[in-house]
Amino acid sequence: MKYDCDGNPSITNYGRGCRCDLCRSVKSLYEQERRDKARKYKADNPSKEIPKKPAGKRDQAIVYHDAFTREQILKARR
Repeated sequence: MKYDCDGNPSITNYGRGCRCDLCRSVKSLYEQERRDKARKYKADNPSKEIPKKPAGKRDQAIVYHDAFTREQILKARR
């Protein structure tokens, strides 16, 4: 099912799946500003690479233990 922004266009709503005209224009404006910023950075620092957008913590796996350790049990008792 398609997401609807209910008249509140934003880049977040576009990311959730809303493709109304306002959300698409916000997305294109955001991307244009991002490209201009990268172009300006490259012009000012020709020897450096353009910094990438942060990946965030969603790509890091959560470690699940097979059994509880003594430290975990003592910590849970507090």
